This record gives sequence, structure tokens and C-alpha cells, in this order.
Amino acid sequence: MKSRSLAPFLLAGLAAPGIPASAAEPASTFHWDSGAVLGTSRMWRGQQQTDGKLALSGELKLSHDGGAYAGIWAGSLDLGPDTDTQAEIDYFVGWGRRFGKWSVNAGYLYRQRPSATMSLDFQEVTASVSYDLGAVRPGGGVYYSWDYFQGGRSTYVYLNLRAPFGTVHGFHLTGSAAVGHYDFSNHAIGNYEDADLRLIARRGAWQYSVGLSDTNVRASTSGLLTRDRSGARARAEVLVMF
Repeated sequence: MKSRSLAPFLLAGLAAPGIPASAAEPASTFHWDSGAVLGTSRMWRGQQQTDGKLALSGELKLSHDGGAYAGIWAGSLDLGPDTDTQAEIDYFVGWGRRFGKWSVNAGYLYRQRPSATMSLDFQEVTASVSYDLGAVRPGGGVYYSWDYFQGGRSTYVYLNLRAPFGTVHGFHLTGSAAVGHYDFSNHAIGNYEDADLRLIARRGAWQYSVGLSDTNVRASTSGLLTRDRSGARARAEVLVMF
């Protein structure tokens, strides 16, 4: 992953006249990170988001060495002909740091899903934590929305586990497993659970993965907008960081 530092510009603009840069206080550093993903489909909490079609997404993020970050993510979206959706744009800010073997993160997201037929936007706050055991890295987190687009509040809680498998022909292999529970205050939607398995191969700025997602959503009784697209799905993705 390549990062572009803004520290030289901050030093030039903030250093007091007549004071050598070496005598000034150390400048905080910002970094730009960006990446793009192409996949056979896009899954989100067990829900198919592109109706089985190819999915393209990208992200641009500005991070500070102190842990603060802000950015924008945009990707393909097709929630069905009645929704008139083509893309989702997420705006996010947050803070994340590592303390020894612990990693913590907290943030806010605004999920924008432009549609001419209905309102699909909603907001979420999130918090997560993970611990590095060496052989495996367990973690968990929560997403909470007070204005879920189908009405009421929503809470998504998940647990995950990542395990490195070593290096093969220069590719760093990692396996991941996650389970989640989606709870809605609007009982007409219906709570559900999902699970996701992935195998990831990373080499340099490139990452390749295959995965399988599934839920216990029953289309005949669920009120979920994507209830017909929440069954078992396999996918493959290619990611590149700039």
C-alpha cells in the first residue's frame, strides 16, 4: 500500500518565520490511502447488493498518525428494479489505534443510496475491538443506526476470526470467518443471522480473495428489502491499493 505524506506542506505553512524547521515542534503527519475492488458480486451482511452482477468499488481515505481518519467509499448497488439504485456512496469519519496487541476503532458513517423511487439513506455509528494472539486474531464489533431506511432502529453485532496460513510463492495467505446478528426495532423486517468465510492471498499492493456467505433469512416470511437475495452466495474479488 502506498501512502502520500502531507507533512512537508504542513511544515512549510505552519513553521514560524525565522525559526529553523529542526527547532520547530514535530509536525503531525497525514496520509492518503486509496484502493479499488472488482468482484463477481458484492455481499453486505449476507445480503446480495448487485443482483449477481459484477461489482466495482473504490475508497479514498485521509488518515492522521494520531488515529483519526475520514474518507469516502463508492460502489455498485442494485437492490431491485423497484428501487432504481445504481450506486452507494458512504461518507465516514473515525478514530482507530493499536495498543500493544489490542486494536480499537470507533466511527460514524452516512450511507447514501440515490434513488428516484424511495429513500434508502441511513446513518450508523460503529465500534470494534480485536486482539492479536499471534496464531489467530479474534475480534468483534457493533453497528447501530437510529434511522434505518426501512423504519426504526437497527443493530448489527458481529464476531470474527482471522488466521495467517503462511506464505506460498510470495503470496501471504490468510483465512477469515465471521458471524453476525442483525436486529431491527421494526419487527416487520425480521431479525436474522449471517456467516461469512474467506480465503485471502496478498502480494504487494494486490489482494485476491474467494468467499462464501449465507444467512437464515426466509424469503417467505422476511420483510427485508433484499430477502430474495440473502441465500448462500460465493464470490471472488481482486483488490489493489494505490
